[in-house]
Amino acid sequence: MTQTYKAPDVPNDKVTPEFVRDELLRCFESANKEFMAILNQPVTDEQLKQQVRQFVESVFVNCGASFTEPTKDGILTGMGQCRSNAEKMMGPRRAGVIQHHYDEMMKLVDRLQERPVYVATSRLV
Repeated sequence: MTQTYKAPDVPNDKVTPEFVRDELLRCFESANKEFMAILNQPVTDEQLKQQVRQFVESVFVNCGASFTEPTKDGILTGMGQCRSNAEKMMGPRRAGVIQHHYDEMMKLVDRLQERPVYVATSRLV
């Protein structure tokens, strides 16, 4: 059996949107490796990394979220869509694998601080 993803235990100041996005890729690689093993479909680590990155990037784009400049909301939206896609592809028998990976990622997302958004305003006096 492949090693199941576990969210890394890092200090809060290291939990940035970019860090969480990169962990999402690692998490998705782990889940897909498990699915490939279950389905007895061999894949190299490099093939898997490329496929996962292309898929996750496309999910972010389709959700209107930025992959290159991620936000907490964008990550949550992308994760939700990835989860939905995985549930449709793998069915209820693999729901435990999907839920485990989602729960591990939420450990990071829940610690993620949204960057402040500064809006220029004008004030009439």
